[in-house]
Amino acid sequence: MSSLLRHASAYAIGTALVTLASLVSFPILTRLLSVADYGLMNTVALALMPLVAVGKLGMQRATVRFYQEGGEVAERLPSTQILGMAVVGALTMLAWMLAVPLLPERSLGTPGLRYLLLLTACLVLVRVLDSAFTNLFYAENRSKFLSVYGVVKRYLALALTIATLLVFARNAEGVFAATIAAEVVSLVWIGWVVIEDNPIRPALFSRDLFMRMVAYGVPMVGVELAGSLLAFGDRYVIEQLLGVESVGVYSASYNLCQYIKDSTMVALSLAVTPMYMRVWEQEGRAATEQFLGRFARSYLAFSFLVAALVTVNAADLVTILASERYVEGTIIVPWVIGGMALDSYVAVAAAGLFLKKRTGAIFIYVAVAAAVNIALNYLLVPRFGISGAAIATLLSYAVLLAIALFVGRSELSIPFPTKTLIVAGIAFGASCWVSTLVATGSPWLDIVLHSVIVAALYGGITLTFDARLRDSVRELARMVHDRLRSRPRSA
Repeated sequence: MSSLLRHASAYAIGTALVTLASLVSFPILTRLLSVADYGLMNTVALALMPLVAVGKLGMQRATVRFYQEGGEVAERLPSTQILGMAVVGALTMLAWMLAVPLLPERSLGTPGLRYLLLLTACLVLVRVLDSAFTNLFYAENRSKFLSVYGVVKRYLALALTIATLLVFARNAEGVFAATIAAEVVSLVWIGWVVIEDNPIRPALFSRDLFMRMVAYGVPMVGVELAGSLLAFGDRYVIEQLLGVESVGVYSASYNLCQYIKDSTMVALSLAVTPMYMRVWEQEGRAATEQFLGRFARSYLAFSFLVAALVTVNAADLVTILASERYVEGTIIVPWVIGGMALDSYVAVAAAGLFLKKRTGAIFIYVAVAAAVNIALNYLLVPRFGISGAAIATLLSYAVLLAIALFVGRSELSIPFPTKTLIVAGIAFGASCWVSTLVATGSPWLDIVLHSVIVAALYGGITLTFDARLRDSVRELARMVHDRLRSRPRSA
């Protein structure tokens, strides 16, 4: 667990700094761009996601899994993975550039969208290669370098975006031009580091390993596509039924939830995945179940604490960061962040499927949840507007978790912490309700007061009524205390 804490801390610090940059860019983009341009920017970003998923061919997931096998596989893997992904990424980019001019105007809807899709096509190859490089380091558990790289890349993009918007063009085109420049420079840097540590040679390319990785990864392409549809399909439906300005209002609050999720829930998930894979390879099933069982309860409770903090502060945060033009969108936050808290546990529920390389089963349950999401959006958005899309998000993630738990238990026996979920749900509702009774009129002061109330009340309820969670927190506190005490001696 001490190793988990170390890697989680590195990922958390890096992700927090990246999120800070996103929060800095958030008010800049929402204030300098029109609501329509902000919605257009999100639409183009969403179009890139499935293309990058196809270009990666799922090999980035295979990297983390196959690297743990060691031996000749680990020696040949860097050349096989990087060269293979480069070719597939380039072919995907070229196919997209040929397809965009053929798209009918009716399917595009928004003027200028075709030009932006062509402008950003190069990002498909850039992001495929970036994934190849970063996942190689991720498999090696080089959390510190990955955190530094992510921070430098994000702040370079932030600086170039601000300069472009203030000096050259205050539109979505300017944002993407700055993004392309920042990502290309960052790619050259990480590529240089990778090649220094892992010489990339055609002679080391293994056709057999490539085919094995593709066989593992291709279902993961479906997983990524279905995952993108699950997470962002609501934006397509909203644009179609309500228009691009509604996409902008919805995206502002949704993006805020995503930023905070990435810096908290995802940071822990990133740290634990290569660790439980190593435990599986070295110590076997029983040790892996024990490791994940200790992690799961605290992780679920932590996710709902984050959800409560975001819910009570959403309106104030959006007012400060984005302006009052987007405050109406905060009505979606409790539904969206609650769904994200459920989604965060899927990494634990489906751990056995990843370990046994059952990527086809993973695709099926994500695809089912994505289909449910789209169907619910078409059902609820016409009646409830953007709130309907948010409700669909929560219900879809609940379906995703339920299926993952049902299918995943056949491979690993990790008891679901039902009591923790119930207690955390009650604590979530109670702490959010009590905090709404306090209002000073100052968004800054309200954020502080609401956060203190939620943290105290949520912590009091969960630790009082869940003895196993209380034991897990004690163990974590003891571990942190021991590490802090040992530092002066080792120095």
